[in-house]
Amino acid sequence: MTTALQRTLLPADRVVALGYCPDCYATGAVALVAPGTRRCRAHLVDQRVLVETTSTGQARLAAPAGGRRRPVYATGVQTPCVSCATVGRDKQGLPRDGAGSDPLCIPCWRGRTDRRDSADRRRLVAELRDRLDVDEPSGCPACGEPEPVPTCWLCGYSWLAEARADHEHLAALEAAAAAARFAQLAEVTEARQRVDALTAWINRLMETLTAFHAGAGWGRPVWLLADLLARDTAARTSRRGRRPALSMVCGVLAVDSDRRSGRRAMPGRAVTAELTGCGDSTRPVTDAWRRAEALGWCVRVEQGRRLTYAERCATGRSQARAVFDIVPLHHGDPAAQAAHIPAALDVLADLLDHARTLLAAAQEHVDALDARAGGWVDYREQVRRQQMRRAAAAARDHACDQAANFRTPHTVLSAMSVYSSLFRGLLLSPPITSAPSVAGRQSRRKDGASRSSTGTGVDRGCARPSSVQRPRPAQRHGSASQLHRARPEWSGWAYALARAVQARWVWLRPASLPRIAATLGATLGPDWTAEALDTWVRCSRRRPLLADPDSPVAYLRAVLEDALTGPAAPPHPARRHAEHRRSLVAMQAAKPRNPHTLTCVDQDDRKRAATRPGRRSPAAEAALAAVRARTSGRLRRADRAAALAECDWPIVAQPGTGLPPGLSRP
Repeated sequence: MTTALQRTLLPADRVVALGYCPDCYATGAVALVAPGTRRCRAHLVDQRVLVETTSTGQARLAAPAGGRRRPVYATGVQTPCVSCATVGRDKQGLPRDGAGSDPLCIPCWRGRTDRRDSADRRRLVAELRDRLDVDEPSGCPACGEPEPVPTCWLCGYSWLAEARADHEHLAALEAAAAAARFAQLAEVTEARQRVDALTAWINRLMETLTAFHAGAGWGRPVWLLADLLARDTAARTSRRGRRPALSMVCGVLAVDSDRRSGRRAMPGRAVTAELTGCGDSTRPVTDAWRRAEALGWCVRVEQGRRLTYAERCATGRSQARAVFDIVPLHHGDPAAQAAHIPAALDVLADLLDHARTLLAAAQEHVDALDARAGGWVDYREQVRRQQMRRAAAAARDHACDQAANFRTPHTVLSAMSVYSSLFRGLLLSPPITSAPSVAGRQSRRKDGASRSSTGTGVDRGCARPSSVQRPRPAQRHGSASQLHRARPEWSGWAYALARAVQARWVWLRPASLPRIAATLGATLGPDWTAEALDTWVRCSRRRPLLADPDSPVAYLRAVLEDALTGPAAPPHPARRHAEHRRSLVAMQAAKPRNPHTLTCVDQDDRKRAATRPGRRSPAAEAALAAVRARTSGRLRRADRAAALAECDWPIVAQPGTGLPPGLSRP
């Protein structure tokens, strides 16, 4: 049999060429090999066992990766498991189904046996059902549905579905709570921003009314609103109808504009409607703007529009507001403007009162939102709100008092307003002059005017006052407007010189540029420069300049006075030096040259001094009068003292010398 088997076996090269493992073929098994290899995975494992020495000097068995890690015994069956060898595991097996069967280890043999028994069992059950004609249930044993149902505990895994539903519901609740919290925060933030905006508006109104009361420039919106009311009154043909929203809307426009120039007013249509009490309708605001433009009171320089996408991303707004420039005050009639000042004050007082109401409602809304969120109002915030309300109420009441007190008075003499002045708390009566009477009419009394009007057609319009503290402002008589004063000669060069001097002298920087220019223009000439002025002042003055004077303009005037009234001539022509030289020449010319005349004048002065003790001599009075007539009146103390020292003073009676010659005892 061995010879016959050897005759039937193929050579190893032929087996490898056919794609089979020669070692497995030699044992009677057939195993394919991977492309490019000559052995199967079971016979590719290196069977050699190596011995290696560790770093500590111990010897141990070592095998290459994939090699056998157990010793090879000389006796017994040494066959690897086919199933384990295919997956790279080194385990021994036995051909349990007899010679020629696959060698398997116990786990692989048991798994193959169990699978075969299960298949046989299912086959037998199926054959038995076919014999007994029993219908096999095709659905779920619990619910009977052919497809899995989420509500079934067996086929639908209802406990997983319920857990998943609970998780989704919890996540939805958390998302809703977060969204509600963010919405609440956004609402609170918006409400607080509204409170801040209304507070800023009330502060601006109070600053405007306070500045107008003090005569400052920030009170110009009152005059701008008075100019609008004057234009509207002049353009009206009938006084019938209800009160329009023009005054309130233009009051908001005037207060929102730049306080120095009246330009760039853009309160917004919706905001203006809210601040004026027009409600949700913006039509009255649009009509008022159109009416103000028709009256020539303001000019629209930018038209409101909807912003593009890029502009909305850059500015964070969706709409661009309309921008207005209010016409300056000198384009209107000053007398008509002054006549409408009380009405303008009433309008601003109404705006302030309405803003107080809006602010109180906004603060209540913020408090309600805070209470809903579990917060409270701090005590300091309550105190600040109370102070704000009191200040706004005081400003509103003061504006109403100003409007009631700011009236054009009838013209009377100063003596007739004594009692009213005492009633108002004034110690002295304000200087009120009587208006000239119309030709052909006489007053009721010879030495005074009556309390009634003495003429018709006399314009008793009130002039533009710098302050409203007085109950009766100054009057302006006549309807003819005052002529504009011509620009001074130094206006062309003094401002540039003032800027250069401010850059060189640091202590002049806090002062106003027009005042510095007026001081330099009235003292110097157009040929002066900042370097020449600095050099001349430091050379002519012995004392150094102060680093921080209390009044920079007054100190500049004193410095120029000392530098330009000395004996030395400045490097450039200066007006103050020329006036000083003229005053000296006038003083020299006033001196008498004839000695005989001087003696007579001295005798006359002594005689007159004897009758008028304690006064200047006529020569001194004449010299001073001549100096005043020929100069501008600005003399240094040293020049005045020199002029008076050259004159003869009367002899002063000494104690114990008796009575003066001109007096006798009774």
